[in-house]
Amino acid sequence: MKALIIEDEHHNAEIIRNHIEKFDNKITIVAYLKSNQEIIEWFKTNDQVDVVFSDIELLDGTVFSSLKENIIHCPIIFTTAYNTFYQEAFDTNGIGYLLKPVSYNRFAEAMQKFLNLKKQEEDNVNWNALAVSLLQNQSKNYKERIVIKNNDGISILNTVEIAAILAESGKCIAIDANGKEHPFKATISELIQELNPVVFFQINRGEIININFISKIENYFNDRLAIQIKNYKTRLTTSTSTTAEFKRWINQ
Repeated sequence: MKALIIEDEHHNAEIIRNHIEKFDNKITIVAYLKSNQEIIEWFKTNDQVDVVFSDIELLDGTVFSSLKENIIHCPIIFTTAYNTFYQEAFDTNGIGYLLKPVSYNRFAEAMQKFLNLKKQEEDNVNWNALAVSLLQNQSKNYKERIVIKNNDGISILNTVEIAAILAESGKCIAIDANGKEHPFKATISELIQELNPVVFFQINRGEIININFISKIENYFNDRLAIQIKNYKTRLTTSTSTTAEFKRWINQ
């Protein structure tokens, strides 16, 4: 089986590559493309692959500007930080819509779906028709509240009131609108999958921020950004690998 990765961030391309190798090391990755221009040029001289893993925001605009030329005829599994492109995905061969950071479990589910469909229909799959039915079923209800347990009992913190979430010593700490800290049990990697990606962004391995509580953003060393949250003294910083994606996120 041959796969193509369309992704302009090296870190995210490596994540998909690692997932592919873990799922099936016999899958051949034929190319890594970073822009619409590269997509168009590559398909002029190369055959269709079996499956494409594609980011949506590329160096020269969204991938849909090249997909509308109908140059990709195989199924596409989208990997993106945004949940606002479902309609565009309906109009292409999308069979999966994975929100970043893409966990291996969600990746494997999308791949298994693809293999099942391919096995059932062989070469007669109408991937465009399947895109509509499959992606429509992926509308997601995001987490609306977090349960806080402490010595005084149980309290509820609505996610719209959470300015940031920090990972610390095997637990998470939610920072509320007033800057108060609320420890609770969860893992950052699982939690980010449950939060609305339009509102929340994981800026590094252990910190998630709410865009509605950002008061100031400043340049930091090593191509990072320092972010000030309302009513919270400690500044949070992006990692080098997330800075570019964070900039795109705040400008969407």
